[in-house]
Amino acid sequence: MPPLPRSLSHHFLAMLTLAFALAPAALPLRAQSDDSVPGAPRLLPEDTLAYLRIDNAEDLRGDMADSSIGRMLNDPQVQPFASEIYRTVADLFDQFASAAEISMDDLLAIPRGQVALALMPKNISDQAEESIRDDEDPNSEDAIRRRIQRKRRDQNGFAGVFIIDAGKNVDDLVGLIDRLESQIVTSGYVRRTTSIKNVTLVQLLPPRQGRPEIEYFKRDGTIVFGIGSKTASKVLDHWLDRSDESTLADRADFSSVMARCVGAEGTRPQLTFFVDPYNIIRRIVNQGGAAALVWPLVENLGVGKIRGMGGSSFRGGEVFDDIMHLHVLIDPPRDGIFGVLRPETGDSTPPQWVPNDVTSYTSMYWDFETTYDNVGGILEIFNGADAMTRLVEQPVETRTGVALRDDVIGNMAGRYVTLRWIEPPIKLNSTAQLHAVQIKDKVQAKQMMANIRDRFPNEMQTETIGGYVAYTSNRPRNENLPETFRQATLNLMLLDDWIVFSDSRAFLERVTQSNRDGRPRLLTVPEYELVSSELGGKLDGEKPFMVSFLRSSDYIRQMYELVKSPETQRFVRQAGQNNPVAAKVSAMLENNQLPPFEELKKYFAPSGTFAYDEPSGMHLGSFTLRADE
Repeated sequence: MPPLPRSLSHHFLAMLTLAFALAPAALPLRAQSDDSVPGAPRLLPEDTLAYLRIDNAEDLRGDMADSSIGRMLNDPQVQPFASEIYRTVADLFDQFASAAEISMDDLLAIPRGQVALALMPKNISDQAEESIRDDEDPNSEDAIRRRIQRKRRDQNGFAGVFIIDAGKNVDDLVGLIDRLESQIVTSGYVRRTTSIKNVTLVQLLPPRQGRPEIEYFKRDGTIVFGIGSKTASKVLDHWLDRSDESTLADRADFSSVMARCVGAEGTRPQLTFFVDPYNIIRRIVNQGGAAALVWPLVENLGVGKIRGMGGSSFRGGEVFDDIMHLHVLIDPPRDGIFGVLRPETGDSTPPQWVPNDVTSYTSMYWDFETTYDNVGGILEIFNGADAMTRLVEQPVETRTGVALRDDVIGNMAGRYVTLRWIEPPIKLNSTAQLHAVQIKDKVQAKQMMANIRDRFPNEMQTETIGGYVAYTSNRPRNENLPETFRQATLNLMLLDDWIVFSDSRAFLERVTQSNRDGRPRLLTVPEYELVSSELGGKLDGEKPFMVSFLRSSDYIRQMYELVKSPETQRFVRQAGQNNPVAAKVSAMLENNQLPPFEELKKYFAPSGTFAYDEPSGMHLGSFTLRADE
C-alpha cells in the first residue's frame, strides 16, 4: 500500500487528534477490557528506543468526558457547535480514510484497553541476508559497496510495533486489518502464516529489498501489529514465555525514569512514554557514510550521559483536571553539552511590577556565567580555540560597543522572568511578551544601554514611560500590516534592578504603573495564590529552579474573539473557495452561534508548572486545576 502524501498525512493525524478530543461528546462508554493482557513494557524488547502507552482507552474516554473540556463540549449551549465540529472532522476523515472502509466513529470506538506503540531497532531479516549472499557479482566494487550500504542501513534501521487491546471489538479491528492486508498483498507482498501455541502469526514478506516486512497476530482480544522483521513475533515470544531475553520493564533506565513519573501520584497514569535519545541519534548518524567522522564529535559532546527521558499524564480528580510529569535521566558529572545545564534556586515570588492581569508568569534561576563559559567550550570543539571570542564577542562589540561577557553576562544576578499579556483590542498577534533579567550593577547597565542608543541614533529614541527612561524603536509604522495584526515595537528599559525588554509599549507602561502606584499585582490574585499553594504540595520538599503560572482562559478568549470577528469569517470564506477544509469551517462558523464567552470561561482553570534539579537528572511537572463551575 503506497504511503499517503506528506501533506495529507499531516491533515489525517490532525483530524484524528481533534476527533479524539471531541469523541467523549459523541461516543458511548463501554465496559472495561480484560486486565489479563500484559502491560506493553513486559512485551516489548529491552532495547526499545521509544514507547508511548495509553493505559486504558475506555478509562481515558471517560476521564476526558469528565474533564473541563469534556463538560464544556457537552454544555447545551456549546454542544451544537461541538457536534458540528465533530461532524466536519468526521467527514474530512472519511475522505482521507475511504480506502480503509471505516468511519471515524467506528475507529475511535475500537480500543477498549491499552493502546501502545513503540520504536525499536531494526532486525536483519532472513530475506535481506539471502539477498546479500545472492548478489550476482559478489566480488565487484559495486557489489561490495552495495553490501556495505545495505548492512549499514539494516544494522541501524528502525522498526515499529502497535499493540491495541480491542476486547470484544477485536473483530472490527481484524476486519480493518484484513482490508489493509488485501491492499498490501495486491502490491506484491507474500502472505505466510505460522502457528505458535494456537496463536496464528501472519507475516507479509515484501516483493523486493528495501520494503519492510509486516507481522501481526491476535490474542485475548488484542492485536499486535509490527512493521519490520521479527517485531510482532518477539512480542509474542515474551507473551508466551518463550523468550529468555529481557523486556523493557527489566531495563534499569526505563524503571528509573518511570519511578520518578508514575510514582509521583497515587493513581495509575492514563498515558506514559519513554525515549532513548542517545541510541536514536546514534543509529541515525551511523546510517550515513560519514559516521566515522561525525559520531566521535557527538560522543565528545557527552550525549551518552542522557540515559533516557520519559513522562506520564494523569487526568481526573477533585482538585486537578490533569497532572503531567517529565523526567530526564542524566549521568553525572554535568560536562560536555550538559555543562550548559546550570539551574539554581531562589525566591520565585512575582516582583511587585508584575500586573494582576498577565496571562502567564514564569520565573527561573540560572547560573548564566557558567552556562556561557560551557557554551564557549562546546564551540571550541568545532571551531578551535577562543571560538566564542572570535565568532560572537568581537562581532557584537564591533556592532554595538557592548562587551558581551563583561557588560551583559557578568552583570546578570541569576534570575530571569518572562510575562505574557493579551493586549487589547484582540488581534492575531495580541499576545505581548516581556522579558526581564535581574542585574547586579544598575550603573553599569544604564551606561551599556546609553552606549547602544548612541550607536543607533536613527533606530532608537529615548522617552519616559511611567517615570522610567525607556529606549524604544524609532522605526516607522508598517502601513502594509493588516488591521488584524498588532503593530509590535521594540522597547528596552532599566526598571530598578531589572533590564526589561518588551514588544509592546502598552505592556511596558502597565508594568511601570504596577511598580509605582500600587495597582493590583499578580501576587494578590486569588488564582495565583491557589496555584502557588498547590505547587508547594507537588514539589514535595524539592526546591524549584523554575515556576510558572498560566491563565489558559485568556488564550481561549483570544481565539473566541478571533473566530467571531467578521475579518476572520471573511478570510475563511475566501479561502474556502479553493480549499474544501476551509469551506467546511466557513459553513460551520456561519451556521452556528457561540454562546457568550463568560459561559465558556467557567470551564477553564489556571495551571502551574515547576522544574527542579537533582543528581540523577531534571524533573518537570505541570498541573491544571479543576474548574469550579
